[in-house]
Amino acid sequence: MTDSSGHSIPETVAAEIVLESNPFNVERSTIRFHDGYEAERTVVRHPGAVALVVIDDQQRWLLVSQYRYPTGHDLLEIPAGTRETGEEPSTTAAREIREETGYAAASLTHLGATWMAPGFCDEYIHYYLATNLTKDPLPQDHDEYISPPIRLTIDELETAIRSGEINDAKTITALTLFRLHHHNP
Repeated sequence: MTDSSGHSIPETVAAEIVLESNPFNVERSTIRFHDGYEAERTVVRHPGAVALVVIDDQQRWLLVSQYRYPTGHDLLEIPAGTRETGEEPSTTAAREIREETGYAAASLTHLGATWMAPGFCDEYIHYYLATNLTKDPLPQDHDEYISPPIRLTIDELETAIRSGEINDAKTITALTLFRLHHHNP
């Protein structure tokens, strides 16, 4: 079997879930390459996520500060959330903006999507631009402690990225996708 560029795709010989967790599982697989060589791969199987560029009527980005256990730090980042199994990304986006910012968006525009850590994880994030906001909060998830939205102009956002105050990959990626979508220099 080959992919769209003609490269041989390894065959999965065996696969087992070694850890079942919420929202993801860890799978250990044995794969066989076209020359017969076999290798083991461990993959985090993730249901996917959304990330939101939320812009208010004054053209400021709404960011949240959230403690991220693996980093040991609060991260300043765009709102984001994990998709429920089988859930459309736009449905997740509409829910997550309300949970994390307290606003609903009359307009959700898909900006693109990216693999976040394809060396060990199949998480695929869909990015949306959320505009025309109205106050319409949903309760936050019980295991999240997210700050009220912090509003930054795009210049302030870029300064925070340059200084390292913002070092979250999805936020930096979202800026790139936003710029491409809006054809800004």
